[in-house]
Amino acid sequence: MFGLQKIIETACTTVTFAPMLSVLFLGTRMRAIQLTQGETEKYQLPQPWVQSAMYISTYAVLMQVLLVLAVPIFTGEMNVKCDDQGNMDTSSMKGGGVVVMIVSGVRYFAMALLYGSMVAICVGVYQMKPPKEIWGDKPPPVSPAVQCVMNLSFQFFGVYLAVALVRTTIQISGSSQFLTKLEGLLTLAKYTVNFAPMLAILFVGARMRALQIDPKNGNPQKWAQNCFYLCTYSLLVQTLLVIIMPFVTKCECKQGASEGDVTFVMANPTLGIVMTVVRYVCLIALYAGFTAVMVSVFVIEHPAGPKMTPPISPAMQCVMNLTVQYFTVYLALFICITIKQFSPSLKVLGFLIGVFEAGQKTVMFAPMLSMLFIGARMRALQLTKATDGTIPPTAGPQPWAQDAMFLATWSVLVQLIMAMVVPLLTGTGKPEMDEDGNVKTPAGTNKYVGIGLDVIKYLCLLSMYGGAVVIVYAVYTMTPETLPPYCAPSTLVPGVDVPKPPTPPTPSF
Repeated sequence: MFGLQKIIETACTTVTFAPMLSVLFLGTRMRAIQLTQGETEKYQLPQPWVQSAMYISTYAVLMQVLLVLAVPIFTGEMNVKCDDQGNMDTSSMKGGGVVVMIVSGVRYFAMALLYGSMVAICVGVYQMKPPKEIWGDKPPPVSPAVQCVMNLSFQFFGVYLAVALVRTTIQISGSSQFLTKLEGLLTLAKYTVNFAPMLAILFVGARMRALQIDPKNGNPQKWAQNCFYLCTYSLLVQTLLVIIMPFVTKCECKQGASEGDVTFVMANPTLGIVMTVVRYVCLIALYAGFTAVMVSVFVIEHPAGPKMTPPISPAMQCVMNLTVQYFTVYLALFICITIKQFSPSLKVLGFLIGVFEAGQKTVMFAPMLSMLFIGARMRALQLTKATDGTIPPTAGPQPWAQDAMFLATWSVLVQLIMAMVVPLLTGTGKPEMDEDGNVKTPAGTNKYVGIGLDVIKYLCLLSMYGGAVVIVYAVYTMTPETLPPYCAPSTLVPGVDVPKPPTPPTPSF
């Protein structure tokens, strides 16, 4: 059983690209919906070859997952290893010979399909031709939200592709001082671009909220769009600094105390101070930018006034809740780490940093859940569009599917609360988390308290995974008759309403 567990855990690392791929697909789809005003099938947008590239990239990831699961069957090697971007490590395999060659060939073939199809999708977004009968000779430009999603996608996939190319070069031609240094720097750069998926889905969500208010020309507030660029380019600057600085000056890059934080150790003290200032400016810009974007979703109003502003959809409520959870944990961690750097004697900060690091593992499901919610809502809006081109304000997925969204969101929130509260209640110090982001029952805990914690853990797992499965099922079974406002009220569990998770109050200015 232990060997099987290790294989499954290794297979989990092969889906590294899933969140960024998903948001890339959603951004592409949003651009197509904008250009065709919802008639995507009529005008064949996204282009058929772009749609084929989506399938190819998806099955390339699946191919790598199946490869990890299949290797033990043919080689008897249970200790299958993958690198941190999901590529199988064949150097330590004991099967040897022909089997290793076949596995390596399949692995590189899957990588080629994945990166090639990703590039094709990005190119396809910018080559979409707007229908002249809708836009005439003045097609709308690519929206700032989609532009930033594309930019983040290039950053994310570019860094991961560079890592793969460098590692492949090392395997083929051997290592060198330059390649070893470049590989290490690119690996550090990945910590910076790992913010990209959640940032991108936040931009997509803000754009969808604006289109809900004004389906034809809706855009977030100008200042919110500027914040899209602020967040995007703050990530880009940090990524470029990590890669370039060690080659232009005597500088050593190290991972900071949290994901997305990279420190620079400079030989020149003055230059070191400058780099520290630049790093903090970029981080502050990132956190301030995404905080402003979240505020913009709640304060945006219909041009005709607040009374015409539709309520935030259940899907968007859940996405915003998950976004707040995700970035609040990272923001709190950043604040604690910053204070500790200037006041290292404060012991409570070490405890708080441990708690918020545990919170990071809890909210790791937020990006993928958010994309699932947005995807389900986009499908529902496509099916409920009226013949006159309007979409009912209450349109959305099936009521029971919306309950599943609330259930999954609640499960992440409860797990996050448990990660914060358990160390305080038990006095055990830094919490330990399992692979699913659940807080482990501390050793020596009262028997009944331990049972209660285990019950909560498994209920959260059941509600999160079960809710995700229900939403996937809902997407494939949607018909106009089963969607609001055309369907009868229904609930996920007959007679039981799943309460909506809390959302931040709307600021008043």
